[in-house]
Formats: sequence, C-alpha cells, structure tokens
Amino acid sequence: IGGYRSTLIGGYNSTLIGGYHSTLTGGYGSKLTGGNDSTLIGGDGSILKGGYRSTLIGGDGSKLTGGYGSTLTIKYYDGNRIRLKTGYVGEDGIKADTKYRLNGRYDFEEVK
Repeated sequence: IGGYRSTLIGGYNSTLIGGYHSTLTGGYGSKLTGGNDSTLIGGDGSILKGGYRSTLIGGDGSKLTGGYGSTLTIKYYDGNRIRLKTGYVGEDGIKADTKYRLNGRYDFEEVK
C-alpha cells in the first residue's frame, strides 16, 4: 500500500494499492490498483485497475480496467511471436471503468 506519488514493486502473487500518481509493478498473478495518472504493470494473469488517464500493461490472460483517457495494453503469444494489443479508453467502444481481456481473436472484450 503506497501513498501519494508512491512506487510499489511486488513479487509473485502480490497485491499492490497505490495512491495518486503511483507506479506499480507486480509479479505473476498480481492484483494492482492505482490512483489517477498511475502506471501499472502486471504479469500474466494479473488484474489491474487504474484511475483517470492511467497506463495499464498486463501479461497474457490479464484483465484491465482503466478510467477515462487510459491506455490498456495486453501481451499475448500468437503462435509465432509475442505481440502487444493496445486499446484506448474512449475509442473503438472501450469504456471507462469497465474490465477487459483479450478474446480468441486477440481483440478487447468486456468481462461480464
């Protein structure tokens, strides 16, 4: 748990909560929650939730929720190489404060 302008780094299966303007980095299976303008990076299978204008980067199988103006990026393997899929909250139907993952076509889909 970190306060204003915090930097948090967690190992395997960590839970990190950062305040406004935080930078969080979590290991595999992490659950990260960042305040406004946060940067969150989680390993495969992570759950990331960022506030307004956050940047969220998750590994394969991750679920990302970003506030308005956030950038969502998920790493995946297409059978030949590792790729990154990036979406922007407010564009292409991606909504703020809504959880997303990649579907079998490597497109963002809402997690119900």
